[in-house]
Amino acid sequence: MATKDEIKKAILGVAGNPVSGAIAALADEMADAVFALDDSSAETPKKVKPVRGTTQQAEKETRVMEAVEQR
Repeated sequence: MATKDEIKKAILGVAGNPVSGAIAALADEMADAVFALDDSSAETPKKVKPVRGTTQQAEKETRVMEAVEQR
């Protein structure tokens, strides 16, 4: 897990090491937010319900081989 200072250095490095501006002003808050996300990852994550049509779908599908109704 990275420290807050390492995260701040990475943010500023990606932005081109600005001296002033929005990135330089908000780098501390961004580092705190990323650190909080990384720190809370130790909690048990919630299970995500699979989206219909994905490979994680638990619902069984049935194949229709012939029409039930007659016309």
